Amino acid sequence: MILIIDNHSKNVPLIENILKKFGARYIVKDQKSSFRELEKNTYKGIIFSGGVPYLDELIDFNEIKADIACLINYDVPILGICVGHEIIGDACGADIAKHATPEWFTEMKVKILSKKKIFAGIPDEITVYEHHERYLKNIPKILEITASSRKTKVEAVFHKTRPIFGLQFHPEKSGVAGEKIFKNFVDLCYKTNKN
Repeated sequence: MILIIDNHSKNVPLIENILKKFGARYIVKDQKSSFRELEKNTYKGIIFSGGVPYLDELIDFNEIKADIACLINYDVPILGICVGHEIIGDACGADIAKHATPEWFTEMKVKILSKKKIFAGIPDEITVYEHHERYLKNIPKILEITASSRKTKVEAVFHKTRPIFGLQFHPEKSGVAGEKIFKNFVDLCYKTNKN
């Protein structure tokens, strides 16, 4: 089963529909779920949805403790989308900055810099859906920048030693390429876990 951590995104039903299409079982938990509740289960993989909160504002850090607990304690594939991508970056030591002009409801051409893992079989350039005003910078050596656009240098990061992937864009709203990314992630979850 794949765990979806809902960071209060309207796109979670789209993620669910794509997982259903590929026959993946899943469960959705709110970002405020307690770590004790999460650790009762063995998950094949974890998806952090987009949504809120923004990590560079004064917030109650407990609101994202479920996400951070998963990063620290689960050895399974993890996919972070938009805010989920920022959570991964923050947990690995990257900085979060704010665009002068946000990318609201925008289609963007993104260059794929590394066609492996969840980007296997993806064209060199894809058109994706963007909806964000923050982005990652000062990427630590443990992360590899794997996609870039004219507006956002860090469109995607892959952890160099663990199956952790962050996407600033929304694959659930990015057509065929986005679905292929999810298919690759689902395949990786079940291949990694071998059952």
